[in-house]
Amino acid sequence: MSVLDGFEAVGEKTTTNKMTMTVMESSVRFSKGVTEALGCPAYVKLLVNDKRKKIAVQACDAKDENAIKFCKTKRNKADGVDSDAAGKASSVTVRTTDVLVAVQKYFTFPPVADDQIAYFAMDGESYPDEKVVIFAVADAAKGVSGKRGPRKGSHHTAKDGE
Repeated sequence: MSVLDGFEAVGEKTTTNKMTMTVMESSVRFSKGVTEALGCPAYVKLLVNDKRKKIAVQACDAKDENAIKFCKTKRNKADGVDSDAAGKASSVTVRTTDVLVAVQKYFTFPPVADDQIAYFAMDGESYPDEKVVIFAVADAAKGVSGKRGPRKGSHHTAKDGE
């Protein structure tokens, strides 16, 4: 019997990022955890289940009729050609009108100040065998955050000679 019985090693491979989908009025963002769970595919398809009020994102290939660009592919610097190899996992923001219409029908965004953004965030459940992450609309948390970028009315101008 070792003094380490029952312990589990923690490292890069065992750390998992939260799988979150954030729905805003102008975009839908998938966290790094979602892209990692799907294997950082170049294309995904979005599926909705109106009866159960669930949203699924599933890895697919470019030939799929409903394929949506997702992760950026690696580019071969020598010849400038994209390869099918997946890129590095990061969060992905989708602004496609079809996606926004399909997802936003489940949410009513509250009015917010000009310098704020209303959002709904939900955690997903991964099904690795089918390369899919499913999100339940009922579990969505409503929130408001500040907009990024320059504030309305602020002007950054350089003085002459600078």
